[in-house]
Amino acid sequence: MRKTYASIRGTCDFSPSQAFSFNNIINKARDIFSLRGYEEIILPALEEAGVFVRGVGKTSDIVEKQMFKVIRSGSDATRQEIVLRPEGTAQVVRYYLQNHLYNQSSLSKFFYIGAMFRGERPQRGRLRQFNHIGAEVIGSASIEFDVEIIVIALKILDAAGIKDRQLQLNTLGCHDDKENFSKNLKLSLAKEKSHLCEDCQRRLDTNPLRILDCKKEGCRRIVSSLGKSQQHLCKDCLDQFEKIRSMLDALGIKYNHNPLLVRGLDYYTNTVFEITSSKLGSQDALGAGGRYNSLIKDMGGPDIAATGFALGIERMLLCLPESSFSPKAKVYVLCANEELRQDALKMTEKIRGHGIAADTADFAKSLKAQLRYAQKKGACVVVILAEEEDKAGKCILKDMEASTQKVIKKEEVFLALKGLKERIK
Repeated sequence: MRKTYASIRGTCDFSPSQAFSFNNIINKARDIFSLRGYEEIILPALEEAGVFVRGVGKTSDIVEKQMFKVIRSGSDATRQEIVLRPEGTAQVVRYYLQNHLYNQSSLSKFFYIGAMFRGERPQRGRLRQFNHIGAEVIGSASIEFDVEIIVIALKILDAAGIKDRQLQLNTLGCHDDKENFSKNLKLSLAKEKSHLCEDCQRRLDTNPLRILDCKKEGCRRIVSSLGKSQQHLCKDCLDQFEKIRSMLDALGIKYNHNPLLVRGLDYYTNTVFEITSSKLGSQDALGAGGRYNSLIKDMGGPDIAATGFALGIERMLLCLPESSFSPKAKVYVLCANEELRQDALKMTEKIRGHGIAADTADFAKSLKAQLRYAQKKGACVVVILAEEEDKAGKCILKDMEASTQKVIKKEEVFLALKGLKERIK
């Protein structure tokens, strides 16, 4: 028996209706970005590993465990380590610095859509290849842009029809505040070290903030028992965060202030947020983002502030019902015999030429079989070319929903279909 193949674990195929929903989300996102002056960039799936080591942080799970390395044969004089991109922000910063965009404009607003790759342990909502819709605002420390990216992320979810969502919000404070938070956290968790998972025991020494992002139940229980004091925050950062909250309140945006929210990437400072959904289970984040005021400098560029977010499209699709609406033709052209096939094809192309989605059945089948096929495909209207009617320059227009039919002149078909445009568009 010949071997059959299946998709690689941690990847997924999209059915026609899922593909339609996927593209529908993307198209609506593009409209939302366009209204706000964001420009789309398309970046490669391959990057040098150093982009993410410097950008995301060498102690992050992405760098330590999840990057897919690309194995290439032959010698490599430059000794570059090539990986499949695991996230978009560091890559956008690489593009920004490589093209010296800070010399061209004081403010850059980009969005991107594309596949990301991580060596995850696959489970519902966690894939090895997945797609992000992301945006970055580079060149300003203004808190209005923190609010803007939150609004955009929520607008995209609204446009997609996702109502079950909750905005989780926090501030890490400036670099010094974050350092103080890390030291305080290390002291608080030291007595619980033996109860932490193996990864978090190591993180306690290398990067204590990463413990707050651990998804293992035991570690989450320990983290939830911590006090939620924000004494590590300086007055300026506290004032800034209160202004952001006030702006969100003014816009009528509901949120939950979660002082233990840190996100799993090292580059975040100040504002961080997650958008979660109860429909997703343990991997409950639809998307996340925040401010990264030090990243551009850390990657060798000027001292420029920035903020951004990303949404996971596959996770968004998990929150939507299997779509019953897809771009299927609502008009089908059928023919009763061999001699009428050519005329049926010409009729189909003319209908399409009027901007109406039309399709045909298998003309080699009987007319009865063609009708069954059209009905199964959800046809609203069927145009039938039959021998007797064709001799008189006419055809049959059958309304499948009303179960009625009439004989009309061929040149009247387009006018008749135009009258049904609300049903067949």
